Amino acid sequence: MMKKLGIGLMALVFLSVSCSSDDDGYRDLPQEDQNSLDDQAIVQYLEDHYFNPERGTIKRFDDETDEDDDFPSLKSLGVKLPSGVWVVKNPNVTAEGPSITDNINDSILISYNSMRFKASDEFTSDGGRLYETYLNPFYNTIYSTGTPAWDPIFYYRHITEEMTDMNIDLESFVIEGFVEGLKEFSATETSGVDLYNFQGVILVPSRLAYGRDFGNLGGNLDANTYRHNSFVFNFELHKVVPRNND
Repeated sequence: MMKKLGIGLMALVFLSVSCSSDDDGYRDLPQEDQNSLDDQAIVQYLEDHYFNPERGTIKRFDDETDEDDDFPSLKSLGVKLPSGVWVVKNPNVTAEGPSITDNINDSILISYNSMRFKASDEFTSDGGRLYETYLNPFYNTIYSTGTPAWDPIFYYRHITEEMTDMNIDLESFVIEGFVEGLKEFSATETSGVDLYNFQGVILVPSRLAYGRDFGNLGGNLDANTYRHNSFVFNFELHKVVPRNND
């Protein structure tokens, strides 16, 4: 994604990031290398986890017991889209409602938990995986309000004239890989009042999230917080309805 930032703002942030990188020893990998790490880490994550049969949440296989050995891994149920996004459908959930066409014309009601990680071969030094064991939290409804939400900010954000004047566009908020993956799912046509039953998982490599671009989820343009972060979305899509753009 390319963000349409003002030249002055780009220069200012570039200097800030450059200085920070020099001070902290932070260096970007070549893009192809980061892409490869992302893809490998996502596959490892899929191999290491399965759907909890009670509520469809993601659960890690336990090496200390054989009680979960019969559950299929997320990878065995998943499909990798040509872009690199993975979608995994929970076979225990029936969904026969509409699907989204895009985030501009369709509004969604969704329950979800989402996490993020930066793939790195540094984690493998002690026999670990390419992703961190404990992923960083992102946005969620499960541990915050406990109720489903309409149009989470990584799916859609209304862009005001003031934001346009500041060269802030929809791509500063939206994770395009999530929108792409969500097209593969149908709504369960539930109200969200009853306890959720997660119907699937979408895994987005960093190049289809914020990559090396600027995110604006916290209210300020930020080049570092989500830099090279891949994302895991575990969710139930309750409703898909036409957006009122008036």
